[in-house]
Amino acid sequence: MIRASKVREIVLQILYTWDAAGTDDDAVGMQIAQETEPADATARVRSVEAAHKIWAWRKDGDAWIERLSPQWPPRRQPPVDRNILRSALWEMTQGQVPQKVVVDEAIELAKSYGAENSATFVNGVLDAVLKEIGGLTTPTA
Repeated sequence: MIRASKVREIVLQILYTWDAAGTDDDAVGMQIAQETEPADATARVRSVEAAHKIWAWRKDGDAWIERLSPQWPPRRQPPVDRNILRSALWEMTQGQVPQKVVVDEAIELAKSYGAENSATFVNGVLDAVLKEIGGLTTPTA
């Protein structure tokens, strides 16, 4: 069985590609998942399904991120950082995984795929999210 961290990595790759294209193309998502994890059909499906949910939710997530980081709104962020934050914030609000685990995984993705300061930036934004939502699983208005 595939690890959740690998699914997060595939989701990031799918979101990055969709973000560059401006659309959530199923065929492209499945192709990325197939190339990344050819042996595990369940992981491929889980990755594409999660990416679709995050993509559909991105405007809400982007608004939340922009409110917490007005000096670096999503439209000004590097695409990798933007999609790591979208994915992590969505997952944090679902309440299925401990929020600290999501933050740690997001930081690791930023270290692996982002620029020199990406991990620090992602950590700062997600720390602000943790402080804002406390023990809640959905944002407060």
